[in-house]
Amino acid sequence: MKIEAVKLKKFRNFDDLTISSFSDGINIFYGPNGSGKTNILEAISLSSLGKSCRAAQDSEMVKFGSDVAIVEIEGTVEKKK
Repeated sequence: MKIEAVKLKKFRNFDDLTISSFSDGINIFYGPNGSGKTNILEAISLSSLGKSCRAAQDSEMVKFGSDVAIVEIEGTVEKKK
């Protein structure tokens, strides 16, 4: 699957985040400690596996003070030749 966009609302430390600038090759997330890099990877993993690779309970992924979190992944799937 080629990821084209990641949209997070009230997910972990993000109020509202949209990333839509993925390259066809390797993508690198960088930033200071605690900025949410792993949270983005967790959201991608959640959308593909249906469960978190980090949290024991779904409620742990919802931003503190919120009732619900939303993760949207846009992408395309290519058939193998």
